[in-house]
Amino acid sequence: MKEEPVYPCQECKVGILHRDHAFFFTVQDGQPICVPDFPAWVCDLCGRCEYNSAALTELQAMLETDRRSRRKPRQSRKIADQDHTSALVDPQRQP
Repeated sequence: MKEEPVYPCQECKVGILHRDHAFFFTVQDGQPICVPDFPAWVCDLCGRCEYNSAALTELQAMLETDRRSRRKPRQSRKIADQDHTSALVDPQRQP
C-alpha cells in the first residue's frame, strides 16, 4: 500500500495535513457557490484547510462551462427585402 505524503501545516507549524473533505464556499458573478465534502488537506492539530488543487481546477472548469451555457443567445438578424415564403413547408401538401 502506498503511503500518503506528509505535509507540515504552514499555519501552526506543528500539525500534519491529512487528506479529508471540507465545506468549500466562494462567490462567482455575485452568486454563492457551496460545495459540501470538497477534497481538501486538513491539519490534524489546528484544523487549517487547504483545498485540493486538482479539485479546484475541475470545479473552475465546470463553473466556466456553466457560465458560458447561461449566456443570452444572440438574436437572429433580419435579412431585409427577401421573400422567405418559398422556404416554408406545407405539411398537408403531398409530394
